[in-house]
Amino acid sequence: MWVGMGPFLVISVLAVALTAWQVRVDRSVFERFFGAAHPVMVIIAAVIAGVVAIGYLQDSSDFAVLGPGTWTEAVSIIAWTVPLFAAVAIGADLVLHHAEDTNVAMPDALSFYPAMAVFVEIALHLVPIGVLVAVLGPPTGLDATLWRIAIPVALIEAIVQAVYATSISTSVFSAVHLMVFGLVQVWIFWRFGFTWMLGFRLAYYCLWHLAWGVVRLELLL
Repeated sequence: MWVGMGPFLVISVLAVALTAWQVRVDRSVFERFFGAAHPVMVIIAAVIAGVVAIGYLQDSSDFAVLGPGTWTEAVSIIAWTVPLFAAVAIGADLVLHHAEDTNVAMPDALSFYPAMAVFVEIALHLVPIGVLVAVLGPPTGLDATLWRIAIPVALIEAIVQAVYATSISTSVFSAVHLMVFGLVQVWIFWRFGFTWMLGFRLAYYCLWHLAWGVVRLELLL
């Protein structure tokens, strides 16, 4: 169960530390997502659930902290798919205009987004995958046994983002975009491991929330 857990534990500690730092600087950036709950307690709870889920998955399936795929293959896939997803999202923003507060401003973004990436991957991917594997059994290949897990898991973030979108057009776009995004992420988790699934999201956040977030207000408003 605990074999190979080192990277996950390091990631978890960093997420808690970044959250604690951001709370000290400006807690308000978390309120839209966590409400009145203390952000550090939310992240700690997610981490605990994540440790249980990844421990179970490593014992019972091919989902692991680090999967069988090579790091060179993982980097190659991230290098061309993430810019594609980001370009589509930026193009949609130019046409459809997401809300002004879509991106957390710098410098808060530098601590907020890495911490939230860990939370999202645990809460919306890792734990639901653990539940579905327990109910349906582990995937046996790149076939229906994987997609019966990947599709419902990808739907979670797609639906959440669609519900909170500010217009019908951005709602539809968010649902479709994040559905595809989620399917790719679940496959990356299965093939390369949780660490690379998180890396995929962090790379996307760097382009969408950080780089584009710096310039979008001047271009759109």
